[in-house]
Amino acid sequence: MPRVMNIKDKLYQEIVVQRIKETDWEKGSSAPLVVEFDTTEVCNLACPGCISEDLVCNKTSFSRERLLEIAQEMKEAGVKAVILIGGGEPLAHPAVGEFMEYLGKNDIHIGITTNGCLIDRYMDIIAEYASWTRVSMDAGTPEQFNKVRPAKSGINEFDHIVSNMRELAKKKKGKLGYSYLIRTKKDGFGLESNIDELYVAAKLARDIGCDYFEVKPSYSYAGGVAHALVIHDREDMEHAKKEIDRLNELETDHFSITKAINLSDSLNCVQSAQTKGYHKCPVSELRTLITPSGAYICPYWRGKDNFRLGNMHTTSFSDMWHSERRREVMEFCDPSKVCDFHCLRNISNLELLELIKKPMEEIRIVEEYDRFI
Repeated sequence: MPRVMNIKDKLYQEIVVQRIKETDWEKGSSAPLVVEFDTTEVCNLACPGCISEDLVCNKTSFSRERLLEIAQEMKEAGVKAVILIGGGEPLAHPAVGEFMEYLGKNDIHIGITTNGCLIDRYMDIIAEYASWTRVSMDAGTPEQFNKVRPAKSGINEFDHIVSNMRELAKKKKGKLGYSYLIRTKKDGFGLESNIDELYVAAKLARDIGCDYFEVKPSYSYAGGVAHALVIHDREDMEHAKKEIDRLNELETDHFSITKAINLSDSLNCVQSAQTKGYHKCPVSELRTLITPSGAYICPYWRGKDNFRLGNMHTTSFSDMWHSERRREVMEFCDPSKVCDFHCLRNISNLELLELIKKPMEEIRIVEEYDRFI
């Protein structure tokens, strides 16, 4: 059966519990465990409705020297995992190979979300050091791919990306995932439904040698609401439910179907409210975001000045983390007031608030399996 991503259990790993218990929750943590990292705001694709379109227009990147300095600063601070993600395509930075190699050799786990076009440039490094690589595809054929993920060059990259994934599947030590964002005409931007290709895409993912196929809902900033689920036509979502049920037959001992946390709400056409009764975000003591435009409290507030922690071109990682500016942003960020959207980390926050209070001897420790809390 398709499984929903479980982020709650990750908090019970010893490496996480230790950080929780050594943190003074009034003063804040010594460093985050996980950093989401945008190496660049450059991207070679021109996806309709790109949620980072305003950032990609900046075309800003870290210099090679600064990128490698930040890697060292994160290691010295005690960061344990880095997710290469982005307002742009993270593998588009010319020094990202050196960056990943440094992290990997220093036991900082690496996760990669990528459009897949540039995997071949860093094939051996990714295969050796990435704990997981998730490729955003949203299609199962070249024709559909060119509608949802066209390249700025005009060249259809579908076959190239599939070839990259096949080669990585042969060499990788970590996991490889095929990501499928459900799109319909309700997304706007002239898009049509890609629901008919769910099964074809999942079958292709299994054939490639992927470890999992992830089905995800689409989001927008419509009406000024950050990260709001797109509400699709009910007829389309009933169709999607049937197609997702068909995916069960593709699962094997080595290939799984994964559903994103909010997928069920999307399939049921529910824009569910998420009331937050807490006034501080403990997750933001354990995770943060670094981009060429600045460090931010979390990805939901990427590019928003009120949540900007510092300039990472000129400020060291440690100075940013312990700065007065960060303290002010943390005070300002009252989830009950400012986070009026469906936050994927709400589950983690609720669990963390209980873990912080719970005596160590009452905490059930699980074997380490994934530092990407």
